Amino acid sequence: MAFHLFYPKSFLKLLLIGFALAMLPLLFAFGNAALYLDRLAEQSRSTVTQSIQATRASRLLVEQLTLMERSARQFFVLHDPVLLDNLTHAHQRFDLSMRQLETLPLTQQQMHMLQTLATDESGLYEEIMSQAHTETDPPQGLISRFVGLSDQAQAILAENNRLIDRESAVLSQAAERTQKMLLWQSLTLLPVAFLVALVITFLVAQPIRRMDAAIRRLGEGRYADPISIDGPGDLRTLGERLDWLREQLFELDMEKQRFLRHVSHELKTPLTAIREGSELLSDEIGGPLTPQQREIAGILRENSLRLQKMIENLLHYTAVQYKKPPLKIEKVELGALMDEVLDNYALTLKSKQIHILREFQPAHMRGDREKLETVLDNLISNAVKYTPLNGSIRISILPEARSGVIEVHDGGPGVMAADRAKLFDPFYRGDGMYDSLVSGSGLGLSIAKEYVEAHGGEILLLPSEQGAHFRVRLPLEPVVTEN
Repeated sequence: MAFHLFYPKSFLKLLLIGFALAMLPLLFAFGNAALYLDRLAEQSRSTVTQSIQATRASRLLVEQLTLMERSARQFFVLHDPVLLDNLTHAHQRFDLSMRQLETLPLTQQQMHMLQTLATDESGLYEEIMSQAHTETDPPQGLISRFVGLSDQAQAILAENNRLIDRESAVLSQAAERTQKMLLWQSLTLLPVAFLVALVITFLVAQPIRRMDAAIRRLGEGRYADPISIDGPGDLRTLGERLDWLREQLFELDMEKQRFLRHVSHELKTPLTAIREGSELLSDEIGGPLTPQQREIAGILRENSLRLQKMIENLLHYTAVQYKKPPLKIEKVELGALMDEVLDNYALTLKSKQIHILREFQPAHMRGDREKLETVLDNLISNAVKYTPLNGSIRISILPEARSGVIEVHDGGPGVMAADRAKLFDPFYRGDGMYDSLVSGSGLGLSIAKEYVEAHGGEILLLPSEQGAHFRVRLPLEPVVTEN
């Protein structure tokens, strides 16, 4: 079943969009916080600069008033024109400091205090300058008015300090609010970004998983199902390539099957003549044979039987590949069927002096007798082939939990670890350093597996310190599927 989803045209574009979507909330939040922090920093710098300027100017007011008072007192005592010039210079610097303060963003209270101080200072300066050009002593209390002006300047300085404290508190609170806002935004948006990333990952992973499954089917030789990948444009194109590859492999597989079927059929005719001739020689129809001739006739007979077995395996394999093997269900006694198979190898067992260790218990089941005989024959054929002279083969047939369990354990070299994974693959022969069960045609075990699974059973290679140990588990009632 295909899942139809909407994707951008390019796989790379999808990844970029997914990344952007996942990071967009966080980027927006951090960008907003960065702008706010930048404004806060700029405000802090401006506040600090203005505070420094206001403080410096306020202190200059106090200093110039003190200098004016001292110069005035000394002038009225000494009547030195230099002292009067000092008074004038101090007055000018006082005016300059006042203008600097007026350019700053001050409160209404500060502006009122500055205007009052400027008016009072200007009036006092004019009175002093008028009195300086007369020969009389200054009026009582004229110079002492500087004390009030100094108090006003100190009040302005104190007000500036209070304003600085208030601005610092406001900035501190704003920074704390910004920190909390950043924390809550991060806690809120991180799950959102994670969820978006999961959604994008799911959208990308779905077609990749379907592509992986399609490649696995190709690797397992299942070419019937079309390959369709719904996803980004690049993945859809790759899916089309895979489907083209599937069609090519399917056509090659059909050609291989036809070739095997034709070759197997053509080989059977001359092989039948060879078998008949070897049987006639072995039966001495053409005349008595010498011991050496009888041995040669036995070799011919044995190898013709082996060749016939290989051709039959090829025919069985091609039949299995075209469709599931149909089952002709009948009652089968597994122990009796195993005895019939062993009888076919009586001469070989005798010549190699192989001992059969039996443990047969009554195990009746319903199944296809011919196909079960093929399964047992392939197992016994392998066991006999790879068991050395004077060796032994252990065979057990036991009923177990509504199943019939067959075990064949030979005394041969066993199966190398590198060959275990592909032991039941068709035509797999392995390349171990010694002869193993996969060094024959590579079809016997594959056919046995197909027939066992057609009955709803399983065939396994069990761990063994020596020899190959196979176990076949067959249900007493076979699971028959529709063909």
